[in-house]
Amino acid sequence: MNSKPFYKQRYFFRRFILLLIGLTIWIFIGNSIVAHQSKKNQGKTFNQAHLASFSRSLSPNFFCSNNNALRVPSWQDSNFVEAVQRLNPKKIRFPGGTVSNYWDWRYGGLIEDFRDGKADFFYSFNSKDAQYDSSKLADLLQGLTLTNTEPVFVLNLSTSDLPSQLEMLRTARHIGLPIKYIELGNELYIDVADNKDVFPQPQDYAAETVKWIDAIRQEFPTAKIAVVGVTPTSRKPRRLKKWNSSLLSEALPKADAIVLHIYGSHGLGNDKSKIQTYPFFDSEDAKTILGQPFAKWKKVQNTPQFELLPQDKKIWITEYNLFENIFYAKNKGKKPKVMGSWAHGLYAATMSLLFLEEPRVEFICNHQLISNFYFASILPHASSFKDPVSQSSIAKPYSFSAAGSALSLYANAIDGMTQASPIYFDRNSIAKGKNEFEYPTLYGWMFSHKLQKNSLIVNLSDRPQKVDLSPLFKQKPSYETIFGSPRDLVTNPEVLEKRTGTIEKTFIFPAYSVTKISSSSS
Repeated sequence: MNSKPFYKQRYFFRRFILLLIGLTIWIFIGNSIVAHQSKKNQGKTFNQAHLASFSRSLSPNFFCSNNNALRVPSWQDSNFVEAVQRLNPKKIRFPGGTVSNYWDWRYGGLIEDFRDGKADFFYSFNSKDAQYDSSKLADLLQGLTLTNTEPVFVLNLSTSDLPSQLEMLRTARHIGLPIKYIELGNELYIDVADNKDVFPQPQDYAAETVKWIDAIRQEFPTAKIAVVGVTPTSRKPRRLKKWNSSLLSEALPKADAIVLHIYGSHGLGNDKSKIQTYPFFDSEDAKTILGQPFAKWKKVQNTPQFELLPQDKKIWITEYNLFENIFYAKNKGKKPKVMGSWAHGLYAATMSLLFLEEPRVEFICNHQLISNFYFASILPHASSFKDPVSQSSIAKPYSFSAAGSALSLYANAIDGMTQASPIYFDRNSIAKGKNEFEYPTLYGWMFSHKLQKNSLIVNLSDRPQKVDLSPLFKQKPSYETIFGSPRDLVTNPEVLEKRTGTIEKTFIFPAYSVTKISSSSS
């Protein structure tokens, strides 16, 4: 019989049990290590936000609104004042854009030729505009005081003269208006008869501004003065192509800054949309629309006219927005495709952030403060938003438009800040717009002053994005976010979803959102 003694069988059995226990422990520890490493690696897969090494100084009053004074029924109207306070621009451009070339400061409205119906100008104004007289300097003073804003004066070089405009500035100073920022005309480079009658060639404008700058400096030595510049494309007339270069020899050396107006398209083309309800775009089109601010800004920076601008001169972007070719007689009957939708709001916020990339940009004025949904931040009447299909008046009076909703967060984030740094994301997803143009879906900046830090971040993606924000903030920050579908028509405060709260470490940015994040270190 070859069977082993019983004591040897017990010995081998005990060894087998010990080996089995050891193997079990080894497997358990190994699995724990793998699980721990997996968890550690999983943490690394979060999209993490960091501050870029680049930093720029920032005017504490960086955000401004361009305002067509004809659209302000009363500077003391409580609804108007409250809406401007909520929007929170720190500057208001007065009396606005094109209107400034036909402005009578004593009357508080348009020049007499328009009031008497005798005007024969390229630009036209309706009979109600012609009789408007509610924006005298005293009215402006009351409005700016109530809204805690300061003026950017646009002088009339077209239908007024230097003595009259100097008298305007003296009167403004006498009643208590600050004379800090002065623009010499508005868009006088445009190739129309009104502009060419006064300044036939670009060098005529340049020579005239030298006289104006010298005269203004004698009486207002601390005021900053800007000349009109342009950022044309290659298809623009010769007048525009030669405009900036004509300023280089004499006008710009005397000026403090150059003014630029930047409008971008939606990128969808002019073909009639197959969509029957407004806005006339779908979810795929949204990718094209939201890439256009990046494409436009890149194009501006690469134009010869932009490259001509001296490095020691500031840039004032006193008009910018989404633009659609629906204006003037040649486009009569055309309807917008995007204006007033939440995509428009995301577009405006993105443009406002992109301009920070150029350190010479001293301030920006979104076009415009109050009017209809085509451009305005504030919708004063139900008819300020008429559905292009049904023609129904659908706005809640004195509510924000899509652009106003987004820009109010931007304005509050940047208010009082003196430094700005771009935020980069180590796993940022890329979207493709028109002609396969690539752009980031997360884009944002950090603003700071002393112990206060505010960031503004847009998520241009159709999905929520989780981001580890701990490298940006030492203490738990608070957040305020607004979001919606790109096709949402923003006609009242209830259209967009809003959330507030505090952030532990990571935050999920909702799809198509604008988010303000704030922290104050003690």
